Amino acid sequence: MRTLKHQVTLVSAFCIAFSSCDVIEGPFIEERVVSECSNKCRKILLEDYTGHMCGNCPRAAEKITELKNIYGDQLVVIAVHSGFFAEPSGTYFTNDFRTKTGNEWDEHFGNSAAGNPNGMVNRAGYSESSHILQYTQWAQKVEELLESEPKAAIELETNYNANTYDLTVTTEIEILQTISNPLSINLVLTESNVVGYQKDYDANPEKIPNYQHSHIMRKSLTGSWGKDLGKETYQNRSLISNTFHITLDEKWLPENMSIVAFITKTNTLEVVQAQESPVIK
Repeated sequence: MRTLKHQVTLVSAFCIAFSSCDVIEGPFIEERVVSECSNKCRKILLEDYTGHMCGNCPRAAEKITELKNIYGDQLVVIAVHSGFFAEPSGTYFTNDFRTKTGNEWDEHFGNSAAGNPNGMVNRAGYSESSHILQYTQWAQKVEELLESEPKAAIELETNYNANTYDLTVTTEIEILQTISNPLSINLVLTESNVVGYQKDYDANPEKIPNYQHSHIMRKSLTGSWGKDLGKETYQNRSLISNTFHITLDEKWLPENMSIVAFITKTNTLEVVQAQESPVIK
């Protein structure tokens, strides 16, 4: 069941014959209210393909902030730094946010070759080669996908040891509708509030030294294509549990990090459900 509620304020005026009345003209205001979303509500994965040398990419980041304000935790975001614009360059753009998994995704899906910024929403349309969307198209696709009921739910439990930098993540998947397709679970670490240089064509000067990078993919715990869950068909109400371990890089800040989990159809790579949880709760 969706948890985004719509409130519409309607104003009408009634005139009595032979008497005067004030008529309030439109347009009338429609307000979207985001309420708390449980693990069993529909959640959408947005993969933003970006890079610190991409001067138009801050507009995509602004769109993500706008969409998060609308959809709350029903929208799960991964910023994938890959391709030419993500390469370290010169004196200022020295950060390297690229990852092995991000590079493999980019090569497979063709995002940076299509020209950043762009992204995918639940990887929808991949089988028809219509999966790459400009950031101006993201909102419409998110709204469209939220109309369908969730087929699975993901519960995440994290246990972080600050002394050893070891993180243990337990995932429990509950199937909410029978799924006749092989499935894989994917886990990715992301980090936000990372300050570094970013090019912005709308800024003067274009080199922004204290830009805050968010949702950066740091590492995959399950490889580029996830861990196959082992069945061809998944019955309603069945439960699947897995445990994963990783040692965090000492340069990362766990308090700014999240675990993003998402289920994909193994053969089509379409995202069935997503979930996000902070590393430190």
